[in-house]
Amino acid sequence: MTQTPLLWAGSDGESIGNCPFSQRLFMILWLKGVVFNVTTVDLKRKPADLHNLAPGTPPPFLTFNGEVRTDVNKVEEFLEEMLAPPKYPKLAVKNKESNTVGNDIFAKFSAYIKNTNPRANASEFNVCSMIY
Repeated sequence: MTQTPLLWAGSDGESIGNCPFSQRLFMILWLKGVVFNVTTVDLKRKPADLHNLAPGTPPPFLTFNGEVRTDVNKVEEFLEEMLAPPKYPKLAVKNKESNTVGNDIFAKFSAYIKNTNPRANASEFNVCSMIY
């Protein structure tokens, strides 16, 4: 089995960038102890074959035995199925609802830190403060 995550490149065009989805995919493979090849993609200098591999889709995505997977959540589910115990550790949450809640919190927090309008952030802040 050959896994190649294509991850968002950092500002130097080579290291893994600050995209949380790229980091997440890298961590899953690393924590499972899988041998894999990372390909970073500098979006300022896109490789020509990127368009053919996943048209219109920004990284991260995963090629697995020649098949391209682009949805990070689906990639995570796929890796849990393919790289399962006893050979690989189980990383998925026990309760699926936990993952949904985590994704919702991430989406709200991302909107909060990206928004420059203080009034719009007030409602997002209330949601974030209820979590604590």
